[in-house]
Amino acid sequence: MTWRRHLRLLSNKRTGWLHTPSESSSESSSESSSSTPGTTPPPFKVAHSISNPVYVKSIGTQRILVSSHTLTVPLTCSNKQGPLDDSSPLNCPLTVHSTVIDLLPSSTSSSKVLNYLNSPAWTSLERSSKYISLFEQAGSPPIKSILYLQGGPGFPSPRIGVSLGMEGDSSWASKALSSGFNRIVLMDQRGTGHSSPVTSQTLELKFGDDVKGKGEYLRFFRATEIVEDAEAFRDVLNGGGRWGAVLGQSFGGFCLATYLTTGGGAADKIENAIFTGGIPPVFVNDVKEVYDKLWVKVVERNDKYYEQYPGDVAIVKEIVRALKDDPQKLPGGGVLTARRFLQLGMSLGGGPGAFEGLHELFATAFVDGAKGEKVISKNFLRAVEREQPFDTNPIYALLHESIYCDGENKSSRWAAARSLEAHKLRPLFDYESLCESGNDDDKVYFYGEMVFPWMFEDYEELQGLKDVAEDLAQREDWGKLYGEEPVKARGACAVYHDDMYVDRELSLEVLDKLLVGVQPWITNEYQHSGLRDAGAMIFNKLLEKSKD
Repeated sequence: MTWRRHLRLLSNKRTGWLHTPSESSSESSSESSSSTPGTTPPPFKVAHSISNPVYVKSIGTQRILVSSHTLTVPLTCSNKQGPLDDSSPLNCPLTVHSTVIDLLPSSTSSSKVLNYLNSPAWTSLERSSKYISLFEQAGSPPIKSILYLQGGPGFPSPRIGVSLGMEGDSSWASKALSSGFNRIVLMDQRGTGHSSPVTSQTLELKFGDDVKGKGEYLRFFRATEIVEDAEAFRDVLNGGGRWGAVLGQSFGGFCLATYLTTGGGAADKIENAIFTGGIPPVFVNDVKEVYDKLWVKVVERNDKYYEQYPGDVAIVKEIVRALKDDPQKLPGGGVLTARRFLQLGMSLGGGPGAFEGLHELFATAFVDGAKGEKVISKNFLRAVEREQPFDTNPIYALLHESIYCDGENKSSRWAAARSLEAHKLRPLFDYESLCESGNDDDKVYFYGEMVFPWMFEDYEELQGLKDVAEDLAQREDWGKLYGEEPVKARGACAVYHDDMYVDRELSLEVLDKLLVGVQPWITNEYQHSGLRDAGAMIFNKLLEKSKD
């Protein structure tokens, strides 16, 4: 019996509306009692809980029930067949969290639902069982759920409110609820948000100075394990039934490609596969090839920025010169060097407002000193810190290049840096030479979404992970991320023509050779952030296209 099958059996032991707390306690006690003598105990003890009180929120004319679900899952696939314990960080279970949004029928009493699910009589484990039984009552509409997979790697799912944008009519989530879906599952990928978060602190607490242990642990935070976690939620929340759709944004689309091409039976798990800027470059031989193409896009976005703000050529050079001569200690620790400053170019691939945001930031770089000299502004330093997520989300740095390592003998070996060193565009990123040139028209180019070894010197929370990063960069024992046989999946994908983060040509090659059922929608109307900028329109477009 697999651990997910055991999980499904546990989740199927429901309690109904009419059970009293004493009956529920008795039932719970009997379920947790010892197994019959002579029988084999379950291979993995799984827990599904709702730890926080649920609540109801009004979104326009709709009401949604919001609940926080946590599952206990094994760290590695090899641990599925045996019980886990916490004797070793490599053998201990993880917790994976999802925020679940349920559309309440208009006839349902909010107060009755809340009083029932938030009853002080229930433990967090019992509350999860009550939640499942609530939606299985006679007369309840069938569940049609959509799983959202966040971009990254290393970032949690959006939260209800501002980050998800459900208050307006442009949100993909609001559009989903008006398009036949009645449940949205926002899963924090393992290592992010509330899902056994990975930070420099948590790694230190688990492993101390054990560099190899940290590296071995982190290799199980990639797409294959994220998909296993999603399968666990499918078993619990859908009773093993299909997701009505899975929506993968950016890296979330990479995870969706893993979902479709590995494990078999994709059609039995996912009804519609929707990608937004997230088709992985499966057919590269060296990770460096990915960045060979992306550097070209980074230059194009730099040129567009300076075309819009030509006066910033001089301002940026002035900031770079100042930081090159006098790197600034940041309020939260770490150092703002010229090279770290140039990583602000990561946002150049965003949609409306991305350019303006950088322009306004650069305008605040200096204040006047006592003698009229220009001094780097402390507010500018704080703003730069807020724009750079690597200290708080170290997976984004540690595992970024590993998302392209599909199978053994595919170490990344600092692929972005290797690519730049050999690239014909390298002189454009030689900020030291450009700042020393006498030509005022020479532009200093910003980096894109690239990770470099020196980041583990400049960022406070990455400094203690330098050896771990090197270990991961040199690893060759990565598992396969994608299957090799073409998959006829029902789905659609937004391919952004000018995408700075995911190359268009490599994406189309994968759609042609591997994800043959996924219909492309190629557009130059939006950048990589299209789902955030015009979520309702893009979601509806892709959902309809997936039905073709």
